[in-house]
Amino acid sequence: MPQPLSDREAVAAVLVMMVRARLVATHAGKTLRTGLQSSVPVSERPAVRRGLDALLDHGILAMNGEFIGFSPKGRMYLAHVQLALGQAPSAYEHDDESPAVRAALIEAIEADERFEPYASMEEVQSLPARLESHGPKPKPKRKRKTRGSWLLPLALAAGAAAFYALRM
Repeated sequence: MPQPLSDREAVAAVLVMMVRARLVATHAGKTLRTGLQSSVPVSERPAVRRGLDALLDHGILAMNGEFIGFSPKGRMYLAHVQLALGQAPSAYEHDDESPAVRAALIEAIEADERFEPYASMEEVQSLPARLESHGPKPKPKRKRKTRGSWLLPLALAAGAAAFYALRM
C-alpha cells in the first residue's frame, strides 16, 4: 500500500526519479552528474545540486569520477519511492535488514535541510516533466540538394575552362 511522502522525502524522490529516468534513457548504470544538472532550468540548479550532494552524502547515490549511479542502499530507497508513488519497483535488493536501513535513510532525509522544498511542492514535483520541454532543441535539418544543384558547379567549371582556353 503506497505511503504518502513528507515534503523533504518528496524532494528526494523527485531527484531519485530524475536520476533513474536518465539511467533508463541512456541504458546505463551511471550518468554524468554535470549533464543531469545542466538539463535543469538555471533557477533550479542550485537546489538540485544541493539535493544530489545530500543523496551522495547519505549513500543513496554513489559517485565515480563525474558519474553518479545508485548504490545498493539507493536501489532499495528507489524501490521505496516507487512503491510510495504506486509504481512497481524496478530494482529491489532483498535484504533482511532493509526495513532498518530504509528507516535510517528516511530519518536522515527528514533531518537534512538540503531537501527542504525550494518552491511549491507542485513546482518541485513537476520538474521531471519540465525537463523534457527544457531540453536542447533539435538542430534544423540541412536542406537537401535539388536536382539543379549540379548546374552551378558545372557552369563555373565551363567558365573556367573557357577563360583558360581563351588565354592560350
